[in-house]
Amino acid sequence: MDLSIIVPAYNEEKRITNFLSELSLFGKNNLKDYEIVIVDDGSTDNTREVIKDFIKRDKKIRLVSYPKNKGKGYAIREGIFSSNGNKIIFIDADGSIRPDQIPLMLKELEQYDCVVGNRRDKDSQVTTSKYRDFTQRLFNSIVMILFNSKINDNLCGFKGFKKEVALDLFNELHDYGWIFDVEIFYKIQKKGYSLKRIPIVWKHVGDSKMKPLDPVWMFIKLLKILQYRIPTLFEKNDKNR
Repeated sequence: MDLSIIVPAYNEEKRITNFLSELSLFGKNNLKDYEIVIVDDGSTDNTREVIKDFIKRDKKIRLVSYPKNKGKGYAIREGIFSSNGNKIIFIDADGSIRPDQIPLMLKELEQYDCVVGNRRDKDSQVTTSKYRDFTQRLFNSIVMILFNSKINDNLCGFKGFKKEVALDLFNELHDYGWIFDVEIFYKIQKKGYSLKRIPIVWKHVGDSKMKPLDPVWMFIKLLKILQYRIPTLFEKNDKNR
């Protein structure tokens, strides 16, 4: 199979149908050898039932589910390890990114190991609130300083990988929450995988899962990853070579 599209979902009963309808229609009209893997991350509402009902209409879609909420990073990891595609893309279920941007990412994956959406690209079209824009800029600035990174958009929910690269990057994922993306970028840099950042059209959709204190916890986790987790991981891998 050429492509697996992973959609992590947590308590998305109100908007998952609209997004899946758009993704399903786009896939039928524009993609050939593909599958859509919806990962229900322990939803406590009717997300699972809504997805199961939708699957009856499109056999290209299948569901991966587990009872307890683990975090977006864990959901994507589960989707990757149950995927069949030679290329793997994940995209948010809230509809902030339209499916018609998938072909550009697929094209770039022919040449690069990893391709990611970049909302800070000069050619990107981003619609969001001033508060969210400020917090995103602040978070990315902190990451760039702490990790000596040039990535100015870590948290965009639109990323793609060649399968063997995705399996390697997500094999020992240390953070399952909001900042797993930072860990992935760190690994991409350390392991020497090629990376392409592409401009996207992105629109903020309401009902954000991020809570007011989440940025504080994210900063604390960044320090833990920087000081303990990822350096230890790579030191161990270097010794085994």
